[in-house]
Amino acid sequence: MKKIKILLIIMVVLGWNCKENPKQTEPIIEPEQEIQTTTDLPEAIKEIALFASPTFTDTTNIQDLIIFKELNTTSGIISTTALERANDLYKKLATRGQATSLPIFEVKETDLVVLPVQGVGFGGAIWAKVLLDKKTLKIKNIAFEHKAESEGYGAAVSEKTFEDQFLGVKINLEEDTFTLQKAIEKANDDGHYIDGISSATMTSKGAVSMLNEGLRKYGGYLKSVQ
Repeated sequence: MKKIKILLIIMVVLGWNCKENPKQTEPIIEPEQEIQTTTDLPEAIKEIALFASPTFTDTTNIQDLIIFKELNTTSGIISTTALERANDLYKKLATRGQATSLPIFEVKETDLVVLPVQGVGFGGAIWAKVLLDKKTLKIKNIAFEHKAESEGYGAAVSEKTFEDQFLGVKINLEEDTFTLQKAIEKANDDGHYIDGISSATMTSKGAVSMLNEGLRKYGGYLKSVQ
């Protein structure tokens, strides 16, 4: 009988200890958040990002840098779009076909926006990226590209000496902003004069027309953000 009492006491003590020291549960380990990088971004989007922000790197989260929008040139409607769609629209500018929708790349927390424009030179399609201040309407950066312009002639459209002529100019949303110097028959005060590329008159005209007409297509958008 005494043994039974001792056994019962031992069982009570053990039960009390288990109650005071419950089994430790294993800590829940939160999975590490995946760092969003831009190493798998389309090359065209990387090109836009670096053009808009020289500090862009492969570890930059593109969604923290750019807002992707689309302009329907027929209806004038502007809508937010996906990165993939913006990439496709930008790549189409390298073709001769007239774009019916244009991508807009807004740089977050700034007044800057990248507006691509499309045109035709002597050898084929030409296009440009224009970094514009939405408030002042001044061109902050510009880069011309071409499909098949001749080296030493029309290809000079993408040289810095030609591009620099457009920097700092405030664009006109109603009339032509730029006038090709060699096309002027008499002196006047209309537009900002641009020296054409030697021996590449058609490409020079194409580049100037492209900017005048292309940037006016964004008129509705730019007026809405003034």
